[in-house]
Formats: sequence, C-alpha cells, structure tokens
Amino acid sequence: MKLPKSSRAAVRELERVVDKVLSRIDTTQEVQKEDFERLLDALILQIVKNRGLDINQVAIATPEVIEGMSEYGQMPEEMRGWESLVAFLYLKYHQVLGIDTRAFQP
Repeated sequence: MKLPKSSRAAVRELERVVDKVLSRIDTTQEVQKEDFERLLDALILQIVKNRGLDINQVAIATPEVIEGMSEYGQMPEEMRGWESLVAFLYLKYHQVLGIDTRAFQP
C-alpha cells in the first residue's frame, strides 16, 4: 500500500480528492441523500485508487464510517462545509480500515 511520504504530499492528495469528489455533486444546496451516496461512492473509488485496496474491502467499512459522523457534528459550525466533510470522511475511511493517517496530520 502506497502512502504519502510527507505531510505536504498528504495535503496535496487530500486537496485532489476533495476536488474530484466535489466535482461529482451539487454543492450549491444542502446535502441530499443522493448527493451523500454519490459522495461516498466517489470517496470509495479514490481510496481504492490511492491505496490499491479492493473496492469491496473499502465499501464494507462504510457503515462504521457513517457511525463516526457524530465526530464531524461536534466540529464548530464555522469549520463545517463540503470540503471539510469530504476530508473528514476520507480520513475516517482510512482510520476504519486501519491505515496510518499520521502523514495527514499537521
């Protein structure tokens, strides 16, 4: 499994993931169920691509990732938005899958 070698590379990866995922949904409105499903599907594909994992292995982690959304809800309102949601979910998938996320920490 290939991980970013530096925090700078991790930030670039996260920015690319956020851009790719957000390009697939309408960010001008509140989150709808269909948008959230598309967002999760796009995130799963990015994790499969970036980490070389089996798509089923990543998809199985989805219920646990969704359970972890309470952590996102505890963030201050001014920090919440589409970009932070995508970044949070991307890193949450990594954590649930047991992938080291230290490179993504500042």
